[in-house]
Amino acid sequence: MTEIKTCPATEIDLIVQNDNHGFDENPNLEPPIMHDVLVDGQPAKAGVGSFGAYSTRIVLVFDPPHPEWGGEFSTKYFIFDEKEHGVVNWGYEGKSFHIEKIVKS
Repeated sequence: MTEIKTCPATEIDLIVQNDNHGFDENPNLEPPIMHDVLVDGQPAKAGVGSFGAYSTRIVLVFDPPHPEWGGEFSTKYFIFDEKEHGVVNWGYEGKSFHIEKIVKS
């Protein structure tokens, strides 16, 4: 079995390069290109962008579904912790998750 190599993700690591913003006059119609990650050890696709809306958000798409969040999770209320690499704090209740980007060899 091949070992998966990861590194703590940063916001810049997860930016969706083909993202659409709500103010784009000629938006790209391609689906967003997300990044392979592990969120608290669960496999997912992740992206940071507007996703056609007007503000930045983080989107996580899980396969298989996450035990708490199901198939998809997104929030505009997030910040990557500057002291603990890979930790994302979200919401207003002090919740967080750990995100590792899968590194392609």
